[in-house]
Amino acid sequence: MPAMFRIVDTESPLHSKPATLNARELAALRVILQSAGRYAMPDDGEMDGTAFNFEHNANAVPIATFASALGDREDILAIIEEAQFLGRAIRVSRASTADEPQLQVSPNIALSPPIAVTFEQAERVLECLGFEAGEVPSIPLATVRQKLHDPATCYRFDRCKLSHIFDYLVRFCDTDCGDQLPHLAWA
Repeated sequence: MPAMFRIVDTESPLHSKPATLNARELAALRVILQSAGRYAMPDDGEMDGTAFNFEHNANAVPIATFASALGDREDILAIIEEAQFLGRAIRVSRASTADEPQLQVSPNIALSPPIAVTFEQAERVLECLGFEAGEVPSIPLATVRQKLHDPATCYRFDRCKLSHIFDYLVRFCDTDCGDQLPHLAWA
């Protein structure tokens, strides 16, 4: 399984609260997103189509489409609208089989897809940026940008034969996240 680098924001306050989804609403949400060509990113151990723990990028789907199917649930529409405004994914999760699924704004910025690398490459990327893998769980995006502009960082990536990842990271970290407090995170 690959390591994933992604842009997250766990510090900016959210205005919406998680909302419970019944089976009809969960099915309607899946149909809307799949009809728009948006597919779920299920958590480990989950299978697409039957997953209760997954994320979707709902940013390219008009809010009116959600309102036509879920118009009586203003709390759900508020979550989707906030996720779209912030450029984030929406997250569906269920703590146990007895619980109903919850919809909430994900901390994952959906404007840029995650970078998948091997665990060995992830450790070398962090070393090239001047960090140890277990040292910090995430790095502020402003710090990563600053390090990527340092010629010594570029040299370290070249020396480790990771220049293709360096180029991708430069584009990846150039994502404009507005007033949010984004971090580069990995798992």
